[in-house]
Amino acid sequence: MSTGFEDLDYPGRRKPKNRGTPPPPPPVEWDAKPLEYRVGGVKREFYTIGHLAKALGYSVQSIRAWEDKGLMPRSPFRSPRTAAPVAAGRSDKGKRLWTHDQIEGILRLAEQHKVILNKKPPTPAFARDVAAFFATLT
Repeated sequence: MSTGFEDLDYPGRRKPKNRGTPPPPPPVEWDAKPLEYRVGGVKREFYTIGHLAKALGYSVQSIRAWEDKGLMPRSPFRSPRTAAPVAAGRSDKGKRLWTHDQIEGILRLAEQHKVILNKKPPTPAFARDVAAFFATLT
């Protein structure tokens, strides 16, 4: 008599709940899914503070705090302001945006200053170097 369960590697009808762990999902690169905006009539790719945080290995809140403390220059671009009403306590300034070249430069400088991947908090020297690098791009 056939039950229809002969090809299963577990007894009964229910699948086991705690059997092994599935393989981890493939890593998502920080530069996946850029945003596109027109600047001066030219379409350009931009990355948000979330992209930058993932690239550096820090949280979004850390990047914002660095900007507030002057340990990192402010983002040079902002997304367009929203037309929709803004929730209480939120700003309508738009999202912080960086280009691919800017984030690559920040990563290079972060490695030099040992800021990357939670090794050490940024210093004023790091902020000066990033600001000087931004000036060379514009």
